Amino acid sequence: MIEDDRYCLDEIQQITALTAALREVAVLIIGEHVSAGLRVAAKPGADRETALADMIRVLRVGMQYKL
Repeated sequence: MIEDDRYCLDEIQQITALTAALREVAVLIIGEHVSAGLRVAAKPGADRETALADMIRVLRVGMQYKL
């Protein structure tokens, strides 16, 4: 787009749409990760502290990027 000398606003809108789509993908990935972590933590003999720490770490990264 930049090489084609397109209007700047069009380029910014494309970047904004891409950023929003990537955020949604990240939210889906985080959701799946937390869901899997809960399943692991629910198993008998599971190391719940480690599972919880892992989920918190992933959520912190997501919050850092304002997902």
